[in-house]
Amino acid sequence: MPTVGVFAAIFDQRGRILCVKQNYGSLTWTTPGGRVEAGESPVAALIREIHEESGYHAQVGHLVGVYSAPFKDDIVLMMTATIISSDGWEPNGEIAQIGFFARDALPEPMNPRVQHRILDAFAGRSGILHVFQASD
Repeated sequence: MPTVGVFAAIFDQRGRILCVKQNYGSLTWTTPGGRVEAGESPVAALIREIHEESGYHAQVGHLVGVYSAPFKDDIVLMMTATIISSDGWEPNGEIAQIGFFARDALPEPMNPRVQHRILDAFAGRSGILHVFQASD
């Protein structure tokens, strides 16, 4: 059974996207998000993950796309979200850094599949269905 992940495209007033640097695993940059838990809707999971990773309370917007990586048995839903308020944020065991980044200045290291989703969000796409190959 594939895992289902949800990730957010959150843009600031300057058109930059929110990215978070993981403090575990490969220590890469991504957008706020994570796995949907049992009994949880994708929207509820995304709201929870955004708050856990950034301190932001957010409202979920529309679906950017569905991204499948069959070789990893993984499905990711990328959705837009808007910040409503903030509780503040400090580095923790899960996230080392957060920040907003321009399209041409995305942080490194970043998985190419994550970058693909981010570029779709920057392009204003919606309803994307993309199946990644192991070589992507």
